[in-house]
Amino acid sequence: MCAASAYAAIPLYDEGKQYWSDLTNECKRYVECVNGTLRQHGMNADGFLTCASAEETLDIVREGYPSTHVKLILNFQAWGPVISATITGQQREGKGFSPQELELPIAIDLDGQTVAIYDEGRSFSPHHVASYLTQYFHRCYPLISLPC
Repeated sequence: MCAASAYAAIPLYDEGKQYWSDLTNECKRYVECVNGTLRQHGMNADGFLTCASAEETLDIVREGYPSTHVKLILNFQAWGPVISATITGQQREGKGFSPQELELPIAIDLDGQTVAIYDEGRSFSPHHVASYLTQYFHRCYPLISLPC
């Protein structure tokens, strides 16, 4: 009996991995820009954003109050790659912001670009997704205009 593998390639696997890499780099770049802006406004490092990534996860966090935690996970489903995002945080002790969850399937747009699909079929580049996610940190710094 042949022990042939029943492995079927996941559609857009390579494209999904490249999109994830590009998104991770864009998010790190935005964190650096936000922290630079905070530094210019006299904030110390305790109030800065932190960014930690692993192979298929990315966490962007602002500790303290108000806090925000953006967690991204790259998942590979039978139909292709999907980025799951969870945004949580607390306004003050015991008073949390409403958590939000997003699903961003990865696809090839009509012009051949790899994009994330969100909100009724709108396509986003890694730059646009990173910018969108950075906007959640406005609630942590309401008096500072962040580079989004």
